[in-house]
Amino acid sequence: MNDTFKPQSVDTGMGTASAGRNPDLSEQAKTLGRDLKNKAADLTDTVTRAARDHATDLGTAAKDMAAGAADKVQSVVNDQKGAGADYIGSIARAVNRAAGEFEQDIPQAAQYIRQAASQIDSVATAVRDRDVRELVGEVETFARRQPTLFFGGAVVLGFAALRFFKSSSQGGSPPSPQSGDDFPQRRAS
Repeated sequence: MNDTFKPQSVDTGMGTASAGRNPDLSEQAKTLGRDLKNKAADLTDTVTRAARDHATDLGTAAKDMAAGAADKVQSVVNDQKGAGADYIGSIARAVNRAAGEFEQDIPQAAQYIRQAASQIDSVATAVRDRDVRELVGEVETFARRQPTLFFGGAVVLGFAALRFFKSSSQGGSPPSPQSGDDFPQRRAS
């Protein structure tokens, strides 16, 4: 008996020469398939990780951008809130000056006007010191409790705002007619 190993030949119709290579090719194809599958899985994992990392980076950048925009909006709102509080304060001072006009003739009316000026000044302080969300909530609550008073106040504030905008667009001084009267006369040609 011979101790050397001889592969058994399988009849594939191609002869014995191809039978010896067939298991090797089959094994190589299986190995190549496994390698391709592993490389595809690794590539998929790499792409998934990269996409997840980029999505996280984009999410962080979007959050930072939104926070920056919110800060800018908050800054503008606070500036406008301060300007509004200053304007309301100037109204309170004007009302207080008006009370001085009534002091000699009608002291009782002057007292009520000064109380109104004090309330207006309190509103100016509240606008200056409180958060915008707080102020909106308080206005909404007031409007639900006192709708008539709220509407009347809105009309008064509308007139005051209109007067303010008119005066600021004209440079703070009312136009003065050149001829001395309000209606300039036409000259006959």
